[in-house]
Amino acid sequence: MIKGIYSSGSGMGPRLMGLDVIANNIANADTTGFKKNDVFVQILKDAGVAQSIGKGEMAGLDVKEFTDFSEGSHRSTSNPLDLAVHGEGFFVLDTPQGMRYTRNGNFKLSEGGDLVNSNGQHVIGTSGRINFPNAAKTQMTDLVITTKGEMYMGKDLVGKLRLVTFADLQQLQKEAGSVFTTDQQTQEIQFNDERSAVRQGYLEESNVESLTEMVQLVEFTRNFETDQRTMRYQDSTLEKALEVGRL
Repeated sequence: MIKGIYSSGSGMGPRLMGLDVIANNIANADTTGFKKNDVFVQILKDAGVAQSIGKGEMAGLDVKEFTDFSEGSHRSTSNPLDLAVHGEGFFVLDTPQGMRYTRNGNFKLSEGGDLVNSNGQHVIGTSGRINFPNAAKTQMTDLVITTKGEMYMGKDLVGKLRLVTFADLQQLQKEAGSVFTTDQQTQEIQFNDERSAVRQGYLEESNVESLTEMVQLVEFTRNFETDQRTMRYQDSTLEKALEVGRL
């Protein structure tokens, strides 16, 4: 009976974690460049394995949260400073907390002509911060950004975007929305292996499918409630058994 209560309780933890993950995914369904999270549950069928790693005989679940880095769809905006990465790579941001990485290419010009994101964080190019001289007189209709990230105003090269990737994407940590941080060494995207391309006038949408997340939310909620009812029933049965034993 106690094992039954424990089994029901051990299943509630992953489902509660899953509910939190799904709720966050739904909340960011419209966040540009957002990458959804999911929960992986590994069942430790071998009790000996569970004991060897300090989980005990009845610890049958190993729960991990991971990020799905699959590419979202690209939405046309007609804004020449909106950029999307097709394929592999992250834009690099220079922030007060250090370098950060994102797939959100919703950029603009600061008053000083620096290319920044919506939070005012500087976008980094291959030679440092990207700056447009005479920003007040700059006509964005003259801006051309190639698939290799080269930024031209007319015939003048203003700068080249820096795109990077990492050996293990699962080590990236979400800091806020679509911004990531990591201690890993960056790997430069060279644009010569056709793995990546920059698309001007587009933004990458979140890879969250709202309908799928809503279905999972209902499923997780029902299973969680089922576990609760099962635990209450088993607890009530155990209490009655104890009362009989005392007679």
